[in-house]
Parts: sequence; C-alpha cells; structure tokens
Amino acid sequence: MKLSKKDLTIKYLSYGVILAVAALLQNVSGLWFEIGGARCFFVVPAAILLSLGEDERNGALIGLFAGFLWDSVSAAHMGFNCIVLMLLCYFASAFVNFVFRNTFWVGFVSAAVATLIYCVLYWLLIVMPRGGDGAALSILYFYLPSFLYTAAVGFFVAIIFSPVKEKLNKGIIE
Repeated sequence: MKLSKKDLTIKYLSYGVILAVAALLQNVSGLWFEIGGARCFFVVPAAILLSLGEDERNGALIGLFAGFLWDSVSAAHMGFNCIVLMLLCYFASAFVNFVFRNTFWVGFVSAAVATLIYCVLYWLLIVMPRGGDGAALSILYFYLPSFLYTAAVGFFVAIIFSPVKEKLNKGIIE
C-alpha cells in the first residue's frame, strides 16, 4: 500500500521541518552546548536517518536540502555540504535498499559512519589546503571530538526518529 499524495506531502514537509530544526540547533550559537570546543553536527545524522528507507532519489534530495540549509549559513565553502550530504544520503539509502535492512542499529551506524566521513572529508578538502597554524592537528582537537559528540547524540536522534518515521510511513507495507 502506498501513501496518498496528502500523506506524502505531510511526510516530506515534516522532514523539512525536522531538518530545519536540526540546522538551527547546530548553527545558532547558544541553542546547543559545546563540549570542550567540540560541536555537534546535527544535520548529518538527521539527514542520514531520514533518508534511510527512502528510494535513492528521495534520499539524495533529502541530503541536498540538508546540505543547502547548512551551506546557507556558511561563508567559506559554498556547495560543499550540499554535495557531500547528497552523496552520503544517496549511498546510505542505496545500502539500505539493496544490502541491509532498515533497523535501528543500521541507522545509528550509518549516521555515525557518515559523520566520520563528513568530518574527514571536510578536514582534508577544506581545512588542510588552506593550511595555517594548527590545521593538521585540528583533526585531533576539533574534528575527531566533534565526530564522537555527534555520534553519541546521533544515538538519541535515532531513538527519537524511529517512531516519527514509523508514524509518517504508516501506509507503507514492506
């Protein structure tokens, strides 16, 4: 059974609101706390978890929208987040559709791996070429702790998203 057009509209509008809230929590100073200078990248696990269970095209569009929200407040690397999150969500969605089952643990591990890939790619492609004092060590004192922080928060995000996604996908029988 497929979702009606009204149900699909509600589902994707809800996904957009969820991603907007994640972007606000991540990008507005003071809305979420930093631990030892490490920031939580809410948008990455939110986009990955929402794209799981979708077809590859919709998963990529969810990642593109999430990346657009992140890039809209970024001054230095316009388009990086759109491209990377779109590709990460595409591959996560494809893996769940063709290789793995869409379970809680697959979602959590996918979000954690995607966050690690994002942090390493950002460090390699954006931070390292610009160089500067501490660019090489920033992986140890900012990006790795941010990954660990985001992965830990991603566990709770996955717990929250599971019933929400189940409710929004109420008409789909797999």
